[in-house]
Amino acid sequence: MESSKSILLPVIVLFLGILFILLGILEGDAEVALFLFIPVIYGAGIYLLIGILLVFLSFMLFFVLSFARVSRSRRDELERVAYEDLSENKETESSFGGVIFIGPIPIVFGKDASTTKKMMWIGLAIALILIFLYLMIFFL
Repeated sequence: MESSKSILLPVIVLFLGILFILLGILEGDAEVALFLFIPVIYGAGIYLLIGILLVFLSFMLFFVLSFARVSRSRRDELERVAYEDLSENKETESSFGGVIFIGPIPIVFGKDASTTKKMMWIGLAIALILIFLYLMIFFL
């Protein structure tokens, strides 16, 4: 139910923007043309300006409200997992590693030897792919 509420405001603002753009076209302040196959709306009226601003505002509202909804659900999930972890009191071992490329040379790091070895193979594979792509571009 909450997700439909968060998407309702951007949809309303989008339709208002389209309405203002259509009003600008009907008033003669804006014109519609086709560039290749892309529709283009241009003009100098206040209705067109308001309509375009409302359309952009609807896109921004959609992304901001979507991010807030995902962030809120993610926070709730993290709180639930943290509560379950505290109640179980068990220790877990984590490992991490990574590959940093400086030019074509991979620099590999990891917490333990097995993770470092995995990162070495991943770095080697990526380096070979990059060299292959470079040679393809250079010789073609």
